[in-house]
Amino acid sequence: MKQALIIRHAEPETLAANFTGVLKQHGFKLEPLNVFESAPACDRFAPPPLEQVALIVALGGPQSANDDYPAIHREREYLGRALALGTPVLGICLGAQIMAMALGGTVEPTGGFQFGLRKLYVTAAGDADPVFSKLTIPLAPTLHGECFSIPKGATRLAEGFMLCRDGSYRKINMAFRYGNSYGFQFEPQLTLEELQTWNRELSGDYNLMGDRFDPNEEAARNLREFARYEPHYREQMSNLLTSFLRNAGLA
Repeated sequence: MKQALIIRHAEPETLAANFTGVLKQHGFKLEPLNVFESAPACDRFAPPPLEQVALIVALGGPQSANDDYPAIHREREYLGRALALGTPVLGICLGAQIMAMALGGTVEPTGGFQFGLRKLYVTAAGDADPVFSKLTIPLAPTLHGECFSIPKGATRLAEGFMLCRDGSYRKINMAFRYGNSYGFQFEPQLTLEELQTWNRELSGDYNLMGDRFDPNEEAARNLREFARYEPHYREQMSNLLTSFLRNAGLA
């Protein structure tokens, strides 16, 4: 059975039912590895040898890719070796930022914070990409306050705009491809059930958006909008993950 290593950086952030179902359907055994903020998880990073891993999915979390946690350093080194070997990596939010740094890119604060649906501005390369083109409606849930540069040798697939706390807008990178691996600054795995958990467990993150936003209104709007969109989003993200596996020779 193929092993998929699922790197988790926060208790509420999971692979969710949609992506879990797709991977199990394609014969993967899911191996979680928790890298949380609290000790000892922030110190320890003990993944299986790369020759035992067919796929790595690195999820999001509240940490920064620039944090001086031993586990973050080791994760960056591990992803760097995986990418050099051609092991397929799917980096999501923080996972994408650590992946970008492993490839020589940088990660920095955006000046704002997003928690909700945002439009993706897909590049020509993104439209032509065999995996990313499965995102047929360029609207995706986000939860982040930092952004990555596009590493050397990678292809920019999508951009977006961040409303900064000072009222200005900043263009940021939202997706890239490196070989058979992808980094997304949005949440492709998100389901309505997981967003309901996030609204309960991560409610304080709405305060990070700044005083132009009312946290209660944003939480209600986020849930309301995603509830309507989620059936389509779930389908297109299932197609995207399946295409990712096929493109990597894993399905």
